[in-house]
Amino acid sequence: MKISIIVPVYNVEEYIDRCLASLVNQSLEDVEIIIVNDGSPDNSQSIIDKYVKKNPKKIKSFIQENGGQGSARNFGLQQATGEYIAYVDSDDWIESNMLLEMYEKASSENLDIVICGSYNVKGNDKIVELDNIFFSDNQKNAFFGRMAVWNKIYRRSLLIDNQLKFRSKVWYEDVDFTLRAVANATKIGYINKPLYNYLIREGSTMNNSNIDRNLEIIQAFEQVLQSKELKKYREIVEFLAIDHIYISAMVRVLIAQANRKRKKIIVQKLYSYINDNFSNYKHNQYLYLLSRNRKLIYHLLNIKQYWLIQLLFKIKRR
Repeated sequence: MKISIIVPVYNVEEYIDRCLASLVNQSLEDVEIIIVNDGSPDNSQSIIDKYVKKNPKKIKSFIQENGGQGSARNFGLQQATGEYIAYVDSDDWIESNMLLEMYEKASSENLDIVICGSYNVKGNDKIVELDNIFFSDNQKNAFFGRMAVWNKIYRRSLLIDNQLKFRSKVWYEDVDFTLRAVANATKIGYINKPLYNYLIREGSTMNNSNIDRNLEIIQAFEQVLQSKELKKYREIVEFLAIDHIYISAMVRVLIAQANRKRKKIIVQKLYSYINDNFSNYKHNQYLYLLSRNRKLIYHLLNIKQYWLIQLLFKIKRR
């Protein structure tokens, strides 16, 4: 097989039909679809079974006890035989030509990783998401794109030879996996067009109101800091910590509907982690890469104007 598509499934009966339809109708023929039902209690498996019945040679279906998305992806990789690996979340869907374009790019240029753009989909709105990485062939730029695994294909041997696995039952499992994959890759290419549809929904993991779980971003960066292959990218890692811990995670906590005292404790822990591990972060050379809006939030965080951040997001929601 040219590409193995790994799809972890949990509580997505409302969305999985669209996802699987987009996979079986790919213009690239030589693909296998590996579906890992992660102990989903809903009706997802019956929908999966219908697709297996219609596409028995293309789809492999597995059921495991609930271990989280990372565990399901790890199990899927063990079953995969494709030259390249793609990860698709079961509430998302892909354009019909995505895998063909990415495989042709990978095979013609002998690439370890190919990265494409995406659509952010919320309701009936589709917003094109193209990272700055696409405007240069510099491999280092891959560090500054989305930390998601789903807008990429990976050479399977890259993942196997470097023993790259996802952490289980945690948030932010994509961050350390993606950074280690990029650091170990010899050659990376980009396709400057949106080929993946990422659904933004209120019930998704990253929109969960359990604010304590935002501290799991620290675990991800602990893995990153311990990785030998990433030591030479220390300032890039520092910038990513600013972007993902200092800005994204802290804002997610600040605007959550949760206990104020608990929010204050978590914000302080995130703030302390940045100061303890990246004491020179205010002088990072890559800060110019932040968007205008994120630069504003970064400045307000530096002067601890948390109330103003909350007000800005409250106005934005109206």
